[in-house]
Amino acid sequence: MYKTKFLLKAHTSSWKYFWYWCLFWLILPPIFALWGKYKLSFYVCKDRIIVERGLLSKNVKEILLADIRTINIKQSLLERILNIGEIMIATSATSEYETVISNIPNPTRIRYLIMKYRKLENTNAKAKKRQEA
Repeated sequence: MYKTKFLLKAHTSSWKYFWYWCLFWLILPPIFALWGKYKLSFYVCKDRIIVERGLLSKNVKEILLADIRTINIKQSLLERILNIGEIMIATSATSEYETVISNIPNPTRIRYLIMKYRKLENTNAKAKKRQEA
């Protein structure tokens, strides 16, 4: 390209863009964290579980407690330390898991709560059958 020997080769400094990069790395992670936090809502009611997915568009799934067959919890070592995990719910209508909810806080407590109300729901259903008979 050039036949002369250069004494110095210089490029423009990146320091001019330092604050742009700082703002980029300070603003984007909280936006992604909030996006991840609010894109899933999980509600446990006395007779059903409601799972809402999506931030801009919504997908709502309701699972009756009487239809739940199994509830499994999956946690890695780090997730156990942070007390978060994955809840997998299987119903009688499917052979696979009906829904899988990741990064949920305190999954053992949630499983206990669901199982408690599931037993109450079954007890109430049996009592109604006895009264009808």
